[in-house]
Amino acid sequence: MKLARIAQLSWARPNDGAGTHVQGVPVPFFFWLVFAGIALAELSGASVAGSLSLSLAAALMLIGGLPHGAFDIAIAQAALRLKWQIAALIFGAYIGVAGLMLALWHLSPISALALFLAFSAIHFGDDWDMLDNGLLRTMAGASVICVAAFFNPAAVSDLFLAMAGPGAEWIQRALVAIAPVAILVTIVGIWQAVAAGSRAWALAHICALIGLAYFPPQVGFLIYFVFLHSPLHMRGIERRLPQWSRLELWLYGGVICASCLIGAYIFAPGFFSADPMQMSSAAFQILSVVAAPHLLLSQVLDRRQNAERSMSGSAG
Repeated sequence: MKLARIAQLSWARPNDGAGTHVQGVPVPFFFWLVFAGIALAELSGASVAGSLSLSLAAALMLIGGLPHGAFDIAIAQAALRLKWQIAALIFGAYIGVAGLMLALWHLSPISALALFLAFSAIHFGDDWDMLDNGLLRTMAGASVICVAAFFNPAAVSDLFLAMAGPGAEWIQRALVAIAPVAILVTIVGIWQAVAAGSRAWALAHICALIGLAYFPPQVGFLIYFVFLHSPLHMRGIERRLPQWSRLELWLYGGVICASCLIGAYIFAPGFFSADPMQMSSAAFQILSVVAAPHLLLSQVLDRRQNAERSMSGSAG
C-alpha cells in the first residue's frame, strides 16, 4: 500500500501532455484487437513474415505514425504564444533540422541510424513518466528497440544493413548488449505503473514487448508505434490544442502527412516499391527525418512547461 501511494504521488503531475502523467492511462481498444488478431494468425500457422504482411506493416507504420508529429508547429505556437512571424521562423528551423537528418543519411548512414535510434529511445522514454530519472526513462524507451534486436537478431541486422549498409550490424550487437538493463528498467516502470493504477497500460506494454520479441521487427514495431504509442500522443495533441475542432485537426494533420508522403516519393522512392525490405528501410528513414525536429521541439516545449509548473508551484 505504501509503495502504491508513493507511486501515485510521484506520478500525479498535471496531465497536459501525452497522458502518462496520471494514473489510469487509457489503452485504445483497437490495440487489443490488432495484437490478438496478429497473435492468433501466427499461432494458427498463417505466418505474418510473408512479403505482403511485411509490406503492409511498413506502409501502416509510416502512415499511422506520421500524424502525431504533424502538429508540432501549431502546438509550439499555442504553447509559446508566438506571433505568426516567429512561428514561420521556427517552421524554417524545423525544416532545416529535417534536412540535416536527410543529408546525414546520404553522407554517413551508420551515424544517421545510430542517431535515429538514440532519438527514438529518448522519445519513447517520454511515455514513462512514472520513472523519475531521465536516463531510466530513456532506457525504458530503448527497450522497444532492444527487445527486437535481442530476440530477432538476424531480422534486425538485415533491416539495419538495408538502411545503413555494411557496418551497421555493430549497432544491432550494441543493442543486444544493453538489452538486459533496458528490460530490467522497463520491468520496474511496468511495476510502478501497476502500483499507480494503470494496469491496462502496463499489460499493453507487456503485450507490445512480446510482439517485438516474437513477430518480425516491422510487425512488432507497428503494433507498438501505431496502435499504442501514437494514440497516446494524439490525445495529448487534443489537450494542447483545445480550441481546434476535430475537423480542423483532421484537415491540418492530413495536409502535413500528405506533404511528407510527397517528400518521401521524391527522396525515398524505395517506400513505393514492391520490395518489403526497401519499403521498411525507407519507412524508418522517413520517420527519422521527421523525428529529429519533432524531438528537439518537444524538448523545448517540455522544458517550458516544467519551468511554468515550477513557477506556479513556488507562487502557491
